[in-house]
Amino acid sequence: MDPSSAGLWARLRRMVLRLGCPCGEEHDLAIRIRDLKARVKDIGERRERYQVSIPKLKEEEATPPLTPAEAQASQDKIDEAREEFVRALARDQEKQEKKNEAIGLVTQFVRALARDKEKQQKKELVPCFDEAIRLLPFKDLQSAATKVRDCLLQNLSTEESAAICMEMLLRALRDHSHARPAVQKTKKELMKLVDEADTDIQDFPTQVMIFCYSKLSRSYKSCLQYLYAFRHEAAISRTSLVRRWLAEGRVEKQAGFDGTLEEAAELCFKDLLFRGFLLPVDDPATASSKVKTFTIDDTVWRFLYRMSTTENFVDNLPTHLENQLRIRKFVKRQEEHQKNHPRPRHPWSICGRWTRPPPDDSMVADPDPMDAMINFLKSLGQTYRLNVLDLGGCKGLKTSHLKSICNMVSLKYLSIRNTDVSRLPPEVSHLILLETLDIRQTKVWGPDMKHIYLRKLKHLLTGPKMTTEEETIRGAGMPRLIGKMEDMEILSRVQVEHGMKELEEVGRLLKLRKLGVVLIGSQSQAQDNMASLLRVMTKLRDCLRSLSIWVTPPPTNGDPSVTVNMVMTQDYAPKLLESLDIRGVRFLNTGLPHWIWALQELCEITLCDTFLSKVSLQDLGNKLHHLRRLRLLRNSYNEPKLTFSKDGFQDLRFLIVEGNTITTVSIEQGGAAPLLKKIVWHNMAINQAGKLSGIHHLKRLQEVVLKGNFTNPSSIPHNDGCKITEA
Repeated sequence: MDPSSAGLWARLRRMVLRLGCPCGEEHDLAIRIRDLKARVKDIGERRERYQVSIPKLKEEEATPPLTPAEAQASQDKIDEAREEFVRALARDQEKQEKKNEAIGLVTQFVRALARDKEKQQKKELVPCFDEAIRLLPFKDLQSAATKVRDCLLQNLSTEESAAICMEMLLRALRDHSHARPAVQKTKKELMKLVDEADTDIQDFPTQVMIFCYSKLSRSYKSCLQYLYAFRHEAAISRTSLVRRWLAEGRVEKQAGFDGTLEEAAELCFKDLLFRGFLLPVDDPATASSKVKTFTIDDTVWRFLYRMSTTENFVDNLPTHLENQLRIRKFVKRQEEHQKNHPRPRHPWSICGRWTRPPPDDSMVADPDPMDAMINFLKSLGQTYRLNVLDLGGCKGLKTSHLKSICNMVSLKYLSIRNTDVSRLPPEVSHLILLETLDIRQTKVWGPDMKHIYLRKLKHLLTGPKMTTEEETIRGAGMPRLIGKMEDMEILSRVQVEHGMKELEEVGRLLKLRKLGVVLIGSQSQAQDNMASLLRVMTKLRDCLRSLSIWVTPPPTNGDPSVTVNMVMTQDYAPKLLESLDIRGVRFLNTGLPHWIWALQELCEITLCDTFLSKVSLQDLGNKLHHLRRLRLLRNSYNEPKLTFSKDGFQDLRFLIVEGNTITTVSIEQGGAAPLLKKIVWHNMAINQAGKLSGIHHLKRLQEVVLKGNFTNPSSIPHNDGCKITEA
């Protein structure tokens, strides 16, 4: 599988290896292939004999594909309706919490009452969800949901699970089909559930969850079951889950969907989140429409275990889930092993080499869990296809462990994120099917990636975890043969030193959707690399959706002569770009380049060390009509007062401000940022308290999070639906 441009020695080496391959293994492989062909032929003959055919979509059911603008408008409408329904559920919960607070003073007295009175009190602890029920699309569904709620309230032993199941049912009914026969069928199913509840009232909440589960498609059920592989994780990353779904082949495109498989996986996650199977982890310091991490309630965990066993006709978990759980247990054990047996400093001999210390009795009694994991992987056998290996957070990984892992040639997903790995062995190139390689938050940087060649790679994720105070960044170097990895879709935070040669190779990746580069060197080198990057953007203008540019070291406020030219013709700008992140670039005349105004699909922009003027910031609000998320980080703006003028930022939903330059944020009356939902402001100025004004004009503002130097934030005038918190 070496590239076609390999030299003579590489070809001779490959020939010798092929000649040295055991003939017995080739013979066994040929027999297995022959048996598979015979089975396929037999199945085909039986399908013809019994006239088995796959049903096709009827013409009257088929719908023409939507244009990107129509699809986005349709999805926005669905998201807004879902948000309103979720707010109604939250208001129902809040009403019940206030009621519980009122009766909280007599809780001890209630426990002393007779058992029948205590049961009656428990009934009142479950929300009634009256407002959410009224928002259901049909009267039949409203009446059925009311009967199910009354039946759930009789399950007095687990009132918490009853509330979870009721909320899950309401979410499923909210997304119900509007076809009349489907509504009638659902009502009959719910009435049957209520009628059969008398036989086993304790199992009724589980039966409600099974009903919600039955409304999912086959691929959604498969994706939901796979979540049990994360059973022992405190929090789960959305992007990691989506990429693992893809590596395991769990995702299928739904009828009428015309996007990519990754977009289908994101849609699956969004649907499972809305239906209540997943619980978002609300980080007050972030503001985004996308959930980054989530958890799962214990009631849902038990339900997933039940579905994973019964639907796969096994007593225990399916093999692939059991193996993933075992691997993560090895990682957890490694954490304890590292605490109990820290790596000793090796003494150096007179020859300049370290001498191996004598073995410790405790080490013999407690062997390295990573060695046990490697033995477990070797025991899986040649016929077992391990698609995913997630070693995120594992400390103590050795080069020998990585070399053994590289023998698992079936891997499609490999994560060593947040480990102490400092280099990748050349054997990584043996993973010829690998699609995702995650080396973020590791010590792999610079030239360590030069030798890597993975023909099927789609996602290369590199770079350390950055904080607002850090000014420089070191990323992994660009692979030498990156241009031959034609399936590449995400190239994240790769370091560019020799711009023209490296970036020309990137310009050949015509499937690339997300590109993040770190341009290092002197001012002249940064300018040359930027010119090469602009040429790459021109070549990728029909596919690029996200772009991150980081110039290091960044410019300083005391040297305004240090600027970078990013001039480009608007006709060659990547007009499909949706997200733009620029850091460490001081523009000419403190203004953004004009080609940015041609990016009418741009909905998210992040700026840091750009020193923008007031006019340039106003242009952002007036010329980018679909901008929804604005992040202004350290030194992104060169004035202390940030003003949102009349009729500006008409579609903005999230605002994040960080740094010590901006000390005043003002919202003018008359239609400035009318759709703004959340403001997060971290004021790092020590001598100047932050001042926020005009937010009472924002009727849709829901939350303001303030961190740092502020004086009495609770006294800031705001509307009734807005919550102000201090992080």
